[in-house]
Amino acid sequence: MSGSVRKKTRLRQAVARQESIREEPKKAQWSNQEYTTEEILKQFSLPQIVKCNQDSVRIRSDSPLPINFGNPLVFYDKRTIRKLLAKNIGIDAVSNKYIESNETIVIPADYEGLFLRLQSRTCKDNTCFRSIEAMARNTVRAFLNMTKFTAFRIGENVATNDYTKVDYTPGSVFIVDSVCTGTSRSRKDIVQQSYLKCKDEKDVQILIPFHHPGEFSEVLTNNNRMSVNSEYLIENQKFPMVVRFISSKQKPRLKSFSGLFTLVDSFEESTVIGCVLNPSGFTMFELPVSSPLSFHLALNNQDMNQHPVVKNALKLCEAKHKLYAKDMKYKFKFSHRIVQLSGKKYSTVPEDGEDDGPKSALDSARFDVATTYLYI
Repeated sequence: MSGSVRKKTRLRQAVARQESIREEPKKAQWSNQEYTTEEILKQFSLPQIVKCNQDSVRIRSDSPLPINFGNPLVFYDKRTIRKLLAKNIGIDAVSNKYIESNETIVIPADYEGLFLRLQSRTCKDNTCFRSIEAMARNTVRAFLNMTKFTAFRIGENVATNDYTKVDYTPGSVFIVDSVCTGTSRSRKDIVQQSYLKCKDEKDVQILIPFHHPGEFSEVLTNNNRMSVNSEYLIENQKFPMVVRFISSKQKPRLKSFSGLFTLVDSFEESTVIGCVLNPSGFTMFELPVSSPLSFHLALNNQDMNQHPVVKNALKLCEAKHKLYAKDMKYKFKFSHRIVQLSGKKYSTVPEDGEDDGPKSALDSARFDVATTYLYI
């Protein structure tokens, strides 16, 4: 091999090494200083790549968080808006009745969905009607059944008296049409009965016998309109109140979802919309600006924006952060420990085996352990 050929070969190899170095994903260089979310927003522009101040965050196994605080995060956008605070309502497997779960939900004022307001203040409210006849006497225009019941579906040909039994699970909504009478055959005779004629949510006409027992909650109206949005509820409603979800532009993200919520309160809050940096899948989250958690910043933030994982996360945030911000979410509470360094307090997340949180305000002050939260 001639000398010129060897030089060209070495030159190509050197160029290849330089290109390999340039293509190698950069690693984050983390700041020694720690910042709260509020400090980050005041001193830096978003998006920012951050890492919770604990190198390896481990949550108790009996109350795991849906995101891993050990992974770097992207703080993408900030927003301030009023929200509804609500309790998720589910059905008890034993009694087959509605009960409030421990799941707390937040619903922003700009949530693109509609709800029905019920007369009931809670799922155990005594204002429920105990029979169909009681509703008819009170000229209820629409109602929701809190318990299972059976009705008779009116066939297409009314003259044939073709009535098929149909069962309705709790949580169905019905529009009242009129009161009508009919006959039914008993063992000895033909008896006359009164029925409530209604339409279900699929516009199917049904008849419900007056004597049918159960628990039924009246649907309230607003200027002859039943459906309202979350902004209306925030501005006009007193709490608590039970509402029934009826529709939205996108399917609710909640895993356990009966459609019923107990609205507890409304409040205004500033939050950061972000994303967990994980090559196997990105999870978006919403963190209150008031959160006591503190973070290290990526000093080479601009360089890290070119990292493939970061680029994909930023694309996801750009495409979905506005819709995500408007959606209803779970409120996840967890414990954090306050550590005092150089006269300044920082917040960490307790590791496995540590106490799950303060049992009282006195314990919180004594052990510097408190509770914070985020939305998923």
